Amino acid sequence: MLITKKIQYILYKLHNILLSYSGGLDSSVLLYDLVQLRKKYPSITIRAIHINHNLNYISKTWINKCFLTCKKLHVDFIYKNIFIYKKSNIEEEARIKRYKILNNLIKADEYLVTAHHLDDQCETILLALKRGSGLKGLSGIAEQNNIKKMKIFRPLLYISKKKILWYALQHNITWIDDPSNIDNRYDRNFLRNIILPQINIRWPFFRKTIIRSAKICQEQETLLNEFLNPILNNLIQENKSIFFIPLKFYSVYKRYAILRKWLEYNKCHMVTYKTLSLIWNEVICAQKLTSKIIIHKKIICKNNTYLFCLNYIPTLQKIILFWYDIKHALILPYKLGTLCIVKKDITNSIVVRYPYENENIYVKFYDNQKIYFCQNNFKKININHIWNKLSIPIYKRNQIPLLFYNNCLIADLENNLITIHGKVMPNNQSLYITWIKIE
Repeated sequence: MLITKKIQYILYKLHNILLSYSGGLDSSVLLYDLVQLRKKYPSITIRAIHINHNLNYISKTWINKCFLTCKKLHVDFIYKNIFIYKKSNIEEEARIKRYKILNNLIKADEYLVTAHHLDDQCETILLALKRGSGLKGLSGIAEQNNIKKMKIFRPLLYISKKKILWYALQHNITWIDDPSNIDNRYDRNFLRNIILPQINIRWPFFRKTIIRSAKICQEQETLLNEFLNPILNNLIQENKSIFFIPLKFYSVYKRYAILRKWLEYNKCHMVTYKTLSLIWNEVICAQKLTSKIIIHKKIICKNNTYLFCLNYIPTLQKIILFWYDIKHALILPYKLGTLCIVKKDITNSIVVRYPYENENIYVKFYDNQKIYFCQNNFKKININHIWNKLSIPIYKRNQIPLLFYNNCLIADLENNLITIHGKVMPNNQSLYITWIKIE
């Protein structure tokens, strides 16, 4: 077998495997080795998933070839289609859609196994250098990691492409040649087909040394996390904002390192030094409360002494969502989640009075007009006054669903605020509303 005994034992311990199977050389060799391993350990289960990117007119024939190979090897086969509509950054768009499918299909007790190899690692690190990445980017591909709830293992990561090819020829393994692999318009192909062969001729030891550098970067990144995490944990709030005042007393390098870690915590990755400088100078140090910058579909803004990283959502001002049948969930726009009626009070549910027969139920969002919150003494207060006390940033406010009966505000569903008109009285039935958010 091509994979070492150590890797064989790790795969045996994983037990249930979902192989990302393109039908190309690397994944075909890995499939062959996994089947050989299953002969040794019959308790191992293998499923193979083929994702057709529909970037080549013959790609549909590859599905059939992959299916027949899996059938011959008694491996369960799944295939899915994705379509790329962007004309630029195709590789990144394909990766996002691919992982979305994998994340939805993988079972709780399965590990995703991919055929990334040593040459892939070198390409990834060189691409990170091109982007001006820091330690995390230069750490390259990890042998094991998690993406969301998906556990990933890469058993071929320290094996060269040349060795994989030689092994395939020795064992008469057939594979699909994708013509797009010779298209040097793609950055990875340019490195693979033109740059790396020249480097390896000049410096045959290059792959080993670049892996050593990646390992050092991984260690440095781990060490940096050990120093920064305690500080970060003290600054991050429950709503994922960060208390930024202490950052003013740190060096620029320490300050930016903490900001970068905080952005990663908010799922905003690969932020440049220039962007960190903009966040500091044009948001944190700005006099205007409405100062903001938008990066990677995220809004970075502040409120008082807190910095927020919010999902960017186009204006919702003119949207009114009528909830005609409360037996069914109300789907909110722009992946804000759904509103559901539950039978009893549960965690994170809000309790309001049941609507009267002549009342229309609808949800709308803050639209910069004066919306008044009616207190127990029927005194009206502008809802902005309440949100200011709760330190809710301006750009968060237009994402808060507000529940209305006819033209009367009943509740702020984000902050569990209920007006006197929505309060449950002794002669009223209760309505339990839960907002299920999409993480």
